[in-house]
Amino acid sequence: MKFNQYLWNLYKNSPEGKAVISSFSDRKEWIDEEQLLEHYNPSIKDYFNKEIICEILEDFWCYKVSDIESTEYPSLDKAEGIYEEIISTGLRIEDEEVLKIGDFNLMLEYIPFLSMELNYLLGEYFFPYLYIDRFYELKKLADYFEIELPPIPKKPDYKNRCMYYWELCKVFYYFRIGNNLTPNELSAFMYDYAPNLLHTEEKSEIPQPSQAWFIGGLIKGYGEQWTTGFWQSNQETKKGDILIHYETAPISAITCLWIAQTDGIIDPFFHYYSNTYISNRIDIPHITLKELQEDEYFSNHPLIRKNFQGVNGWSMSSEDYSELLRMIKAKGFDIDALPKLYTPTLPKNVSIEKERDVELQLLEPLLNSMGWYENKDFIRQLPIHAGRGHRIFPDYALHYDNKPDEEKAKVLIEAKLYMKNNQEIEEAFLQARSYACLLESTVIILCDKRCLIVYEKKDSFDRDRYKKYYWGELENTDIFNELKNKLNI
Repeated sequence: MKFNQYLWNLYKNSPEGKAVISSFSDRKEWIDEEQLLEHYNPSIKDYFNKEIICEILEDFWCYKVSDIESTEYPSLDKAEGIYEEIISTGLRIEDEEVLKIGDFNLMLEYIPFLSMELNYLLGEYFFPYLYIDRFYELKKLADYFEIELPPIPKKPDYKNRCMYYWELCKVFYYFRIGNNLTPNELSAFMYDYAPNLLHTEEKSEIPQPSQAWFIGGLIKGYGEQWTTGFWQSNQETKKGDILIHYETAPISAITCLWIAQTDGIIDPFFHYYSNTYISNRIDIPHITLKELQEDEYFSNHPLIRKNFQGVNGWSMSSEDYSELLRMIKAKGFDIDALPKLYTPTLPKNVSIEKERDVELQLLEPLLNSMGWYENKDFIRQLPIHAGRGHRIFPDYALHYDNKPDEEKAKVLIEAKLYMKNNQEIEEAFLQARSYACLLESTVIILCDKRCLIVYEKKDSFDRDRYKKYYWGELENTDIFNELKNKLNI
């Protein structure tokens, strides 16, 4: 969905909108900034109390940001140079070296606080980064307003992970200028206006779990009633996957299961890099480390032999999960209440070795069975114009309009042999979304030899709002008709 100037004007001229914009413009003390951080990201209290936050904000202002002269930042390029120098030169407070020169690993933790002070002084170029452990929400905002975020640096590249904040600053600088927003209006847009719009968005259903993973750490600090939130995980976690929670010492036991609410998320500012949102907690009888070490199966398991070191995101095999269920059942727990791993099947007499096999043996027969045929209802490699006459060729366009000078297709389909990880799925989604924007499509399908992933446009395409259909499932009449109805638009 493109930025709607009319709706924005209604918001910014409303009493609520004016109050939010003022809250970003009327900062006078560090406590005002702390209150902004806490208001728009309450989970920050899990890591820092008010006094520590105010102290960090004050330190960055007094010993780094306030040294910048206003004559030093007349351009975007100079602002970048200022930022790079600040993050590269450490932080010394009187005789104490709080942050060593070049310690970009630790600097990641301070980016949100530094961003507040840079925004206060140089709001033309820097926005306050309040998405601590919520990079997922920034991605949803970007998807909704069709903003392209820069690629995220690799995990060990701590300097460029710190510089990623500047890359975001450039993206939102051009977005702000292009939509005639003031710096404080941009902050209100990001942290109040857009979240309120996204809050009304329909959530997609949780798929059946295809994988189980170990995660670990004490839950106690989050409160007994903590039932949903952010947790370190493997970046290949899929929405719906099972997460087996091992609570570290002094508990030293597997205590519960969770269900992943999102695909694994890479967060450049999160030290451990990847995470997911977890919910649907199911408490189980404790399976202690000692019991696992004495069990015939798990005694030789590499993670158990390591005493669960490196537990977060450790992949479980289907046999691992089955054996764990055995131990849980032996304690008198009804394992029928626990989620089961789903193993998809392919239709009979299918042999898939290359991408064209996916198209010829899976996709096209499916479309034909729905009553749609090539060059009548769908077309392969539809040539479309993309800037200065450049032509691109999406794999399939279904329900296309072949009138002269009207390039439209209601459904856009991209076929791959096998999208083996979340990064490949995201790359395919971004590619398909760019085609869908040109063709004004309202449905995107990504398919490979395992399944079809269907994204429906609700104002915009959201990479986290999808429905999976495994090929073997489509032999079920109800599932087949459900998919057909989604595509018969």
